[in-house]
Amino acid sequence: TLGGLHTDVDGRVISSVGEEIPGLYAAGRTTSGIAKQGYSSGMSLGDGSFFGRRAGRHAATSGA
Repeated sequence: TLGGLHTDVDGRVISSVGEEIPGLYAAGRTTSGIAKQGYSSGMSLGDGSFFGRRAGRHAATSGA
């Protein structure tokens, strides 16, 4: 899903009109990524773990 969902740096999903969708977070391949000629598993792990952790922390502290 090169391109995928639009998110902010904390993983909150942003709607097509530029507004945050309350309680909806995304990370990893659902949001973006760089893959050449197919699936790059190492890069996917990095995207998912780094941004997933950031999104999880934000959700936990925001009461989402």
